[in-house]
Amino acid sequence: MRALLTTGTPPAWAVAEIAAPVVGAGQVLVEVASAGLNRADLLMREGAYVPSSADWNVALDRVGFEMAGRVRAVGDHVTGFAPGQYVMAQTGGACAELVAVDHRLLLPVPGFLDLVVAAGLPSALLTEYDALTGVARFRPGDRVLITGGTSGVGHIGVQLARALGARTVFATTRSMAKAGLLRELGATRVINTDSEDIARALGPDAFDVCLDHVGGPVLAGLLGAAAPRARIVQIGRLAGTHAHLDLEMLASRRLQLIGTTFRGREADELHVLTARLGEALPRLLRTCDVRPVVDSVLDFSEAERAGRLLDRPGLTGKVILRIA
Repeated sequence: MRALLTTGTPPAWAVAEIAAPVVGAGQVLVEVASAGLNRADLLMREGAYVPSSADWNVALDRVGFEMAGRVRAVGDHVTGFAPGQYVMAQTGGACAELVAVDHRLLLPVPGFLDLVVAAGLPSALLTEYDALTGVARFRPGDRVLITGGTSGVGHIGVQLARALGARTVFATTRSMAKAGLLRELGATRVINTDSEDIARALGPDAFDVCLDHVGGPVLAGLLGAAAPRARIVQIGRLAGTHAHLDLEMLASRRLQLIGTTFRGREADELHVLTARLGEALPRLLRTCDVRPVVDSVLDFSEAERAGRLLDRPGLTGKVILRIA
């Protein structure tokens, strides 16, 4: 089968022929239609991100964390999935014609959802749903701030906050040309971090929960807008891996700053999270119309171009590779 691999020096992506996976007990063999690319793929290519969680079960030169496709075969002890069914998943080595996935990591793709769109959902949905409902302990009526609102995961966070009953949803961007999109997705106010200071723009006591995809100085500026006992979940570091924090403000407002990643997560935790999201999925997708914003769709052979698009400053939403 064909699969996308990281090869050479400097590292690059290339499609190569490799052995097809053999479906094992508890696994489902999926014919991949489309795969989503994420910034983590670029970091992994450069050696700055080494996945070690239970959903990465292939060689480290394999590319891709999420996909959507059709079930070809099921292994022993698999329940709930059958050949011909459309599924999506966060799984290692997703940019390939075939992947073998633990059936407990699969999510069904409803008939009204295109497989290109579905391929951009698993990683963002799992990341944002876990950060919002699990790590941040979101409650309906909370005021939510999403930094990096048009990033590959941030725009899903905006929609989830709206769908789950946030009182207000603030979102940040570096381009006010994207403000209209963020409002369409559910943001009640958009802050341009290139020209506005978050704390000055919002004032103190503005948010109860923040999903931060930016890090760096943006993270430092969040503290002044946080309500007492607000929960700030640090997810991505688009603006840098270091921040100079006002620890007195952190302490006096009793703020919680919590980091999260899927690296190193054990199988049981991933299975429980996927099951929780699976229960909420029909309402989120059908009733609340949560959808990924797709920036670009490219053919499998255009992977290097997809990487360049993924790394450009003006990216809005997801970059998808069409595999079949």
